Amino acid sequence: MASSTLSYTDLLIIGAGPAGMMAAAWASQYNISTRIIDKNDARTPTGHADGLQARTLEILDSFGGADGLWEKGFHELENPDENGGIRRSQRVLSQKRDLSRFSQAIINQGAVEQNFIDLLKINGRVQVERCVVTEQLIFDQSNKDAENAYPVTVEIRASQPGKKISDMKGHCQSDSEGTGNDSRAMNGIDHGSIEIVKAKYVIGCDGAHSWTRRKLGLSLEGKQSDHIWGVMDIIPLTDFPDVRQSCAIHSATCGSLMLVPREDRLNRFYIQLSQEGQTYDRTKVTPKTMLRIAQGIMKPYKIDYRYCDWWSLYQIGQRVAPEFSVDNRIFLAGDAVHTHSPKLGQGMNVSMQDTYNLGWKLGAVLSGRAQRAILQTYHSERRQVALDLLAADELFSRYYTRDSAKGSTLNKADQMDASDFAAIREELHGFLSGVGVSYGPSVLVAKSNDGVPVDTNDNELEDIIAKQDLAANIKLGARIPSFKVLNQACATPVHLAKMLKSDGRWRLLVFAGDLKDIAQARRVKELGAALATPNSFLRKYSGSDQAVDPAIEVLTIHSSPRIEVELFDLDDIFHPYDENLGWDYWKVFVDDVSHHEGFDDAYYKYGIDKREGCVVVCRPDQHVGYIGALEDVGDMERYFSRILVPHKSFL
Repeated sequence: MASSTLSYTDLLIIGAGPAGMMAAAWASQYNISTRIIDKNDARTPTGHADGLQARTLEILDSFGGADGLWEKGFHELENPDENGGIRRSQRVLSQKRDLSRFSQAIINQGAVEQNFIDLLKINGRVQVERCVVTEQLIFDQSNKDAENAYPVTVEIRASQPGKKISDMKGHCQSDSEGTGNDSRAMNGIDHGSIEIVKAKYVIGCDGAHSWTRRKLGLSLEGKQSDHIWGVMDIIPLTDFPDVRQSCAIHSATCGSLMLVPREDRLNRFYIQLSQEGQTYDRTKVTPKTMLRIAQGIMKPYKIDYRYCDWWSLYQIGQRVAPEFSVDNRIFLAGDAVHTHSPKLGQGMNVSMQDTYNLGWKLGAVLSGRAQRAILQTYHSERRQVALDLLAADELFSRYYTRDSAKGSTLNKADQMDASDFAAIREELHGFLSGVGVSYGPSVLVAKSNDGVPVDTNDNELEDIIAKQDLAANIKLGARIPSFKVLNQACATPVHLAKMLKSDGRWRLLVFAGDLKDIAQARRVKELGAALATPNSFLRKYSGSDQAVDPAIEVLTIHSSPRIEVELFDLDDIFHPYDENLGWDYWKVFVDDVSHHEGFDDAYYKYGIDKREGCVVVCRPDQHVGYIGALEDVGDMERYFSRILVPHKSFL
């Protein structure tokens, strides 16, 4: 009989794919115990997800991990002409200008996972435990509300290393190639040993066939079509002129395919294998089967390959779980709670953004910085995103999977031509990039004064009304856009987002306006005095010494000419002093012209009055929670009082 051991952890993450690794990245920023386990013996070697949207790159950059993953691309549509040949119907940009400082990057999932592995090694707090199989899950609901309880019990077993356990349909090279040694054995336990893990919280990031979801008795709900598609990563041998551009190609008689250029000369092909109502024997599909179909779709151009890196099959469907958590103790993320086709390049992105939303909340609660009530916003915020994604995916899938059978009756979406498709893509641009995702009113997002009705039953939200009109282009609930400003002390240009690191801190962005205006300078001074008082909310939630590891970081951006303002014109609270490090020169910025990089005109682009300014509260995930005037310190205090836990010196 295998031996067993008992252990305790604050957070257990099941699954070390992109969603699980994002959760681990957040956990590494907090002083909490965390374990991340995975049944496979190495990271994903190649294939699988292949695109990073702009918002995902912004998030990775906030952890210091976007370098090397970003490359510029654009999307091109190809439709057949009336004779069955191929003609260019339209070119569209993959992303609008000024949507983000990043554009889409096409890179395989394994590289993304390796990026996280490298980040975790730098921090040293969390490391993946591989070859670990989950056996049992028990949830003691009687202790679900106890602050220091470990209500979740997970039995895990060390499996035999050397064989990758995977749901992958096919792969054209060894699973062990090129993955490196990124992990450790299960807490040093021998093969076959059982460990009983007691956890305060659990996140199931274990994919579409989620063991965690099944153990919770939850199932995915939604639609599943008969359409079967193949996907393969090959180095194409072709005379097709646009092979290094993203294309959607519709054949009048042979179906459809999508083509996405990849790294290292690779191209990904999504190939329609069956249509609605057709039966298809998936067991007989090989890469050569897909190639023959692609050759028919791409006529008169030729296509062949000698090297296949990876291939798989999938069935189009849009499904979502009814709940994203159980009693805010066990959470599900990524494919474990929503599945869809890969054509929009959203799977890996939305999965990581799920745990990016959840990770900081769990970290803050477990480290005693935030109240448990914030955990309920994970379901309300991210399930709506999943529903919106599934609706967009269904629309796009019907366009991509057009019935080529003669005489077929096509619905409105199937009848879209390229210009209609481009218009819809334009409309959904912000959402698909991730940049346009916005969360509704909750304990974390104040209601707006713009007069637009909101759906909420929380009466406690009524006393805090944010002043959206003070920053017309900074949307409540959305991630704050980033524009370049100058460091007041040295004139170095910097994107504001570079100062919003994913380190668990909240940001109070003080848009101080025109400091040369006497009345405005007085308003800023009064705000500084209020923030500096011993009982201010800054002190209450950060402790008596604001300069050391503050829970709420104050960043100031003024609009006066830089050379007409001195850093020490501002109160110390805006550039705190440390006995060992001196003054902090990276807290005050100015919206002014850089002699080397021009003028971003941030105030104008944010929709903020250059004289009056305003205050913007950013959550640790850079989403905007509150907007107010410089005098609205009372509202800021009430906002934070519903979320944060006072520092121990105030208890």
